[in-house]
Amino acid sequence: MNKGNYYKLKTRDWFKKKGYAVEIIEKMHRVYTGGKVIFIKRDVFGADIMACNDTETILANSVFGRANVAARIKEFKKYPNGGLKRWIVVWETRAQEPEIIEVDTNE
Repeated sequence: MNKGNYYKLKTRDWFKKKGYAVEIIEKMHRVYTGGKVIFIKRDVFGADIMACNDTETILANSVFGRANVAARIKEFKKYPNGGLKRWIVVWETRAQEPEIIEVDTNE
């Protein structure tokens, strides 16, 4: 399993422990090249996870470390938020809790 999947699943489990209903919302595309099939994952509206409870819905993108945070925020900003919260969930090595960056409050 690559690091991206590991932290995405860790984020999913973290939301579930907090009482959210959670779905991974990436789209999988097949690209045919050179007689081979390559699968490419694309985030939906900049998010790879959707979590909701009775009071809120969150689109989240999980990352390892802060190196890719600016790119994730830029990707989220391509789309209107539709009243949903958009979070970057940042995991550091051996962290039990992530750092949450709320995209729409950091204008």
